[in-house]
Amino acid sequence: MKILTGGKVYLEGEWKCDVDVVMEDGKILDVAPKGKYAEGEVIDVEGNYICPGFIDIHVHGCKGRDVMDGSVESLEVMAEFMAAHGTTAFLATTTTHGREEIRKSLKAVSDALHKDIKGAQILGVHLEGPFINSEAKGAHDEKYILAPSRESFRELVGDYESIIKRVTMAPDVEGAKELVNYLTGRGIVVSMGHTVGSYEQCMAGFEWGMTHVTHLYNAMSPLRHREPGAVGAAFDRDGVTVELIADLIHVHPAALRIAVAVKGSDSVALITDAMSATGMGDGDYVLGGLEVVVKEGVARLKERGNLAGSTLTQDQALRNMVLIGIPLEDAVKMLTEVPADIIGIGDKKGRIKKGFDADLVILDEKLHVSKVFIKGVQIEL
Repeated sequence: MKILTGGKVYLEGEWKCDVDVVMEDGKILDVAPKGKYAEGEVIDVEGNYICPGFIDIHVHGCKGRDVMDGSVESLEVMAEFMAAHGTTAFLATTTTHGREEIRKSLKAVSDALHKDIKGAQILGVHLEGPFINSEAKGAHDEKYILAPSRESFRELVGDYESIIKRVTMAPDVEGAKELVNYLTGRGIVVSMGHTVGSYEQCMAGFEWGMTHVTHLYNAMSPLRHREPGAVGAAFDRDGVTVELIADLIHVHPAALRIAVAVKGSDSVALITDAMSATGMGDGDYVLGGLEVVVKEGVARLKERGNLAGSTLTQDQALRNMVLIGIPLEDAVKMLTEVPADIIGIGDKKGRIKKGFDADLVILDEKLHVSKVFIKGVQIEL
């Protein structure tokens, strides 16, 4: 038994003092008044913040590795790096690429799911593309974009459909409705993204069953007063969640605040969209088979200059949101509760609650990670 004491505990959107968090057998055994449990390993965190583990539902790579490497070793390197920055679970995110490359990546994730890897837990796969609109391809390779259909999806993922937890696709391409219906029928979260769709087309996508929006503002039709576009549809539709890249590069601070104000902190997830340069430094990299140049921490395609993922970590996203005026408790919610709920694991992760997985992040007064526990095991930082 481990007893976390002396901290400010994030409970149901508020900070509680004089509360201990008790862990045993990988689970949260209890959240109890301070001192109730006397026996066990007592860990005094001295007034630091005790938060649920961060969950990244959109991350491509870090530390020189990428999901598209198709390697269990790469996934292990990623998992260890992310854990050191407070991320305790993530969806391995692919890019638009050839079938063989995607299938190889899916196999690696499947293999990793059957292995006891160190670091952040892999929750499954987020398939970003290839069913997107070429006019909003962003950093995706146009030659690999596919027309959406249940047959093309089945052919792409083969025997690995069960590990696909989320698919990003455009509602404004022919065949989209058919694929959305197929995916939602199998419990896969369908996210709207990489689209030039009109407000009406995007609202239709929500009617079909799309419930989430991939990196709001980026690679989609913008909000205009006579054509609200994808952004306007996301703002106008209750029950639809959105995600934001809070690196202060992809989205202006004011636009970040507006999104939170309109949707509410209950409907916004903070993601990294991180690529292999994260944790490495400036230089030349590859994302989805395309050459990327990172300069002063900003990743752009070498040929077109488009932003190509980020070099963000989730702990930095938290600090950035607080810096621009978002309350700390709201920023924590957007890194924990909301992403857990989006992908259907809010009954076991994303909250400090009895019976939940003991995934916890301890933050010091400057909001830097000081300790991380994944299923009750302290991670070496």
